[in-house]
Formats: sequence, C-alpha cells, structure tokens
Amino acid sequence: MLTPVYLGLGSNLEREKNIRSALQQLNAAFCELRVSKVYENEAVGFAGPSFFNLVVAFETERSLAQVVSLCKDIERQHGRATQAPRFSSKTLDIDVLLFGTAIQPAHEGLPQLPRAEIIEQAYVLKPLAELSPYVQHPELKQNFADLWRDFQAKALVHGIIREVSLF
Repeated sequence: MLTPVYLGLGSNLEREKNIRSALQQLNAAFCELRVSKVYENEAVGFAGPSFFNLVVAFETERSLAQVVSLCKDIERQHGRATQAPRFSSKTLDIDVLLFGTAIQPAHEGLPQLPRAEIIEQAYVLKPLAELSPYVQHPELKQNFADLWRDFQAKALVHGIIREVSLF
C-alpha cells in the first residue's frame, strides 16, 4: 500500500548545491517526486544566512522509520552535524511533514506528525499549499490552501519569504 509523504527541505549553507543534490538522491530513492517552488527566508531563531526551503511529495511503500532513516542519511552525506543546536546554520535539513494521515507525538527517533511547523512557518505552509492545495491537514481537517489563506490574513509576517528560481 502506498503512503503519501511530504518532506520539507531547507539549507542555508551552499544552499543551491545541497538542495539540488538532495533532490537527486530523493528522486533516486522514491521516484516521481513532486517539487514545490523554492522560497528564500531569513533564519528563524538565530542570526545566520538566509535559507532556501521547499516541499517535496511522493508515495512510498516504506515505513516512516525507513523514510526518516533515509532522510538522516542524506543529511549526513551533505555534512549535517548530528549534534548541532536546533536553531543553527545547516547544510541540509530534511523534515517529514506528513506521512499519510498519521497523527503522533515524537517518540523513539520518529517525528511528531503532522509537523507543527506546517501551521507555524510560512516557508513550510506556502510551498505545501502550492503543491497540494486540497489535501487536508490530518488534525485540523482544513485543506492547505485554506490554511495558507488564513495564515496570510492573520500573520503580521512570520518570516518574509520570496520565491527564487533554481530550476
């Protein structure tokens, strides 16, 4: 059975190189990636270079643990420091945003699902709404297009984002 998966990718060190390389590796592993536009935003929670962020979607028969393990391997191959502080510069950050309709707290090395940043950060919600506007958030039962519209209406600006062209 195929499970729809959404990943958030970000980089603020050698951004273009790391994002392109990660997409090649993810495509080799999962095939038929759907890829959002790339957005640039200021670092959140620390002073550092701006990030490139995007969302990719695919379907897989792999388990959540297998997807997380593969993403961590790709991060390490791109020089990601495993013990770096959460709010710090990153060569590559890959987060599982959604794994089907799973709702779970973080546990035993597996992430919280759905990822909280979906409704907290423009750089996650905008590309997700662009890629899958009519998919529903598993907990909120609102589609991502509506969540993005609501976010824009009430946000003073949770991190200014702008589209950049990589492809």
